[in-house]
Amino acid sequence: MADLPPGDDPSHGPSVSGFVVRISRWAHALGAYVTLPVLTGMIGFDVFLRYILRAPLPWGNEVGSLLLLVAFLASLPYCTHIGEHVRMDLFYARYSAQGRRRADTVSAMCGLVLAAVLAYGSFAEVGRMYRLGSGAYLIDLPYWPFAALMGFAASVLCVQFLIAIGRGFWPNAGRKYR
Repeated sequence: MADLPPGDDPSHGPSVSGFVVRISRWAHALGAYVTLPVLTGMIGFDVFLRYILRAPLPWGNEVGSLLLLVAFLASLPYCTHIGEHVRMDLFYARYSAQGRRRADTVSAMCGLVLAAVLAYGSFAEVGRMYRLGSGAYLIDLPYWPFAALMGFAASVLCVQFLIAIGRGFWPNAGRKYR
């Protein structure tokens, strides 16, 4: 099971890491297999209406932007978990195993700060958006559910970054020895 990303090894039993991985996989599936096809269909339908019937969807850009936000936020925790995010591979590939672990730990610390600020700001805005009725201009679509999703995704990221920081400082913690 050495090929599995951290948190995917079922021999360790239930854990916070495993729970976070399941949540991030579910969210990624929602973003990739539901939101992106809906977005693609909506854009295709809008293009058909715009160029063939000369009657575009007035709210198409707003809804498309929100769907893209959902797809991005839903997949961000999973992409972070499997390590498929942007990093400087030019330098990273040249590091020793200890150097990569240190770079991953520093990256997780920086990511934790950003994710914590994003989670706090998003959850702080949910109530205000709900009270004020903030939403899209051209369609009756409130913004507060999207802010709540952003806060949820950022909270999952915070837990992932905390786990990564823990693995950076204690690389052998929680591993079974044979």
